[in-house]
Amino acid sequence: MWKLTVFAIAVSLGASACAADAVEDAGQSEEAYSKVTSFRARATAYYPDSSALEGGFNDRLGRPLKTLQDHVAGRAPYVSVAMDSTAFPYGTRLRIPSLEAKYGKRLEFRVVDTGGAFRGKGTSRLDICVSGYKASLDASVNTTLDVTVVSGAASGTDDTPSSSGGSSSGGSSSGGSSSGGSSSGRACGRDGDCNPGNDGSGEICEGGRCVAGCRYDSHCPGVTRCVAGTCR
Repeated sequence: MWKLTVFAIAVSLGASACAADAVEDAGQSEEAYSKVTSFRARATAYYPDSSALEGGFNDRLGRPLKTLQDHVAGRAPYVSVAMDSTAFPYGTRLRIPSLEAKYGKRLEFRVVDTGGAFRGKGTSRLDICVSGYKASLDASVNTTLDVTVVSGAASGTDDTPSSSGGSSSGGSSSGGSSSGGSSSGRACGRDGDCNPGNDGSGEICEGGRCVAGCRYDSHCPGVTRCVAGTCR
């Protein structure tokens, strides 16, 4: 009888140890983040484009916009979000549980952009950057979302600011350069000037002139993609 009792105690202790390890592992997985506050906002989607409606290819500090699709695929360290510029400091990190559930992974959103439509809206409105027009129609983005503001170490690496100090509607970034291809050489003030219309031209703005190259897929024509600064 006493042997059975000792065996039961050993099993119980083993189960407790496993549970403790599980809790510790869970704590480590969340170590980089801690909840600061949360809010609910009406969300919409926008995408990198030279049209007046979309506002260009860069955020309000002249850094290339990061799309949800690129972040999910591991090609971008975060997703660009536009909000009222007085709501949070530039670079504030957000998490959106419903989108994390949809894609089955942790996602990091950062408040890096703004626009006239958000002026005076506080935390009631936000715009999530997506890959293009079709993606901008996604119902899981165009809805009311619960959003968590987090603090702690950011995932991935930050971009280097544009040397020309651009804004959300202009300025060239310091991102990838061309390793070949032809260029038009026409004057420009931003990447969007080199990529008019809905399809990319395979050019970017460098030193006030359009040169062959790309910073991300939307700069490339047709089905080509931006690889190491070149449309392929």
